[in-house]
Amino acid sequence: MPTAEAQTMALISNILANDGKKLFVPSLTSNNGHMEFVRLYSEEDFRTLPTGLWGIPEPTVEWENDKRQNVLDSSCEDLDLILLPGVAFDRSLSRLGHGKGYYDRFLSSYVNAIKRPRPLLIALSLQQQLLDAGQVPVTEYDWNMDMIITPKDMITKEGAATDPGIV
Repeated sequence: MPTAEAQTMALISNILANDGKKLFVPSLTSNNGHMEFVRLYSEEDFRTLPTGLWGIPEPTVEWENDKRQNVLDSSCEDLDLILLPGVAFDRSLSRLGHGKGYYDRFLSSYVNAIKRPRPLLIALSLQQQLLDAGQVPVTEYDWNMDMIITPKDMITKEGAATDPGIV
């Protein structure tokens, strides 16, 4: 299994450059498994993020002396989709994360406790991370993906694999 994940820098830049889109990114508030999604406002905001718990850029609580918008705020619109990282994925749309349950707990809280609509769950995967159906172990707490995108495949709930170049 590769130790890297699909790179999202170009995607982040594209979203931030589009005035009609808002980008929320995960923020770990502690080692206890609690994760929130807070807004990134601009390319400058993204470039100045400090390195977080996992060695990746992570947002601070404030941006330009104001508290960042949180997806759990009542004033925040519902999320359309979430791009999820992982160690491995399989063709039955199962995801193996890094074992801390951050995304699964966030999704359960967001959808079940706060009663927000379930966002589309999309995994961005390296080709080597995609396994045959049933190969990723799952528990009752794990959320299945709606779509897995690799450099060569796009796997959807219907099980149809399509060429991602035509999306």
